[in-house]
Amino acid sequence: MSKTRFARWNKMPRFNCRRQGFTLIELMVVIAIVGVIAGISAPPIFKYVASNRLQASGDRLAADLQYARALSISTSTILRFTSTPAGYQLTDPVSGDVIREKQFSDEMGLGVNQTADFYPWGMADATVFNLSNHNDNVVVNLMLTGIVEVQ
Repeated sequence: MSKTRFARWNKMPRFNCRRQGFTLIELMVVIAIVGVIAGISAPPIFKYVASNRLQASGDRLAADLQYARALSISTSTILRFTSTPAGYQLTDPVSGDVIREKQFSDEMGLGVNQTADFYPWGMADATVFNLSNHNDNVVVNLMLTGIVEVQ
């Protein structure tokens, strides 16, 4: 009798076996949740990236202005920093040689054409550069003393 019980029990279908993997419905729900979260978080991330690029370009502009002052002092020559809405360049006004040049991306630019001269004694023409994109702007202030501030 114990043999027949064992045989019957062995042939019964197993309902308590472990499942392997996920169903299609479960995967679709997870993908939908991830899509909703990505859709909600994407606009703030894009705005942060644009703001970060603008700040980095403002810092680069300030660094290039400081470089122009240091180079003017070290070489005892007058250097000219010229900006256009698309970018800027540092030149030697006597020889016309371009020392440094930077072009901005399409989404960013300087407001107007401006020129500032750097003198060998450390002074510069006071100029305010407004760098902006579609969301924000950064003001780079070149003081008469040649010191640069980013606001």
